[in-house]
Amino acid sequence: MKKVLIVAIVIVAAGWGLYFFSKSDTGSVTLSWNANSEENIGGYKIYYGEEQRTGKCPKGGYANVVDAGKETKYEIKNLKRDVTYYFSTTSYNTEGKESCFSEEVSKKVGIFKLPSWMTFWKK
Repeated sequence: MKKVLIVAIVIVAAGWGLYFFSKSDTGSVTLSWNANSEENIGGYKIYYGEEQRTGKCPKGGYANVVDAGKETKYEIKNLKRDVTYYFSTTSYNTEGKESCFSEEVSKKVGIFKLPSWMTFWKK
């Protein structure tokens, strides 16, 4: 009887965790890129949106921009799930002069991802 009760509790707890996890309406994307080799690099900006860019330099760009500083890896959070986002980066120097866009990449933010504690059987 104890084994049945424990199994039932584990199944119910896992179900609750799955329910609460799947209720999240947002996801994230982590981008990384190679560092710029110039000595006077000031940082990087990430431009992104739900539509492809309209130009090659920031003036014809995207709906959103974040300044990643000098980091070459950045996580963009609170993205809508089941939506394709388009991303490009620029670099800027210590004087504030900004480059044109990098090549554009796209990523569809996943609909659902199991938490790592629920994927133990894949190991």
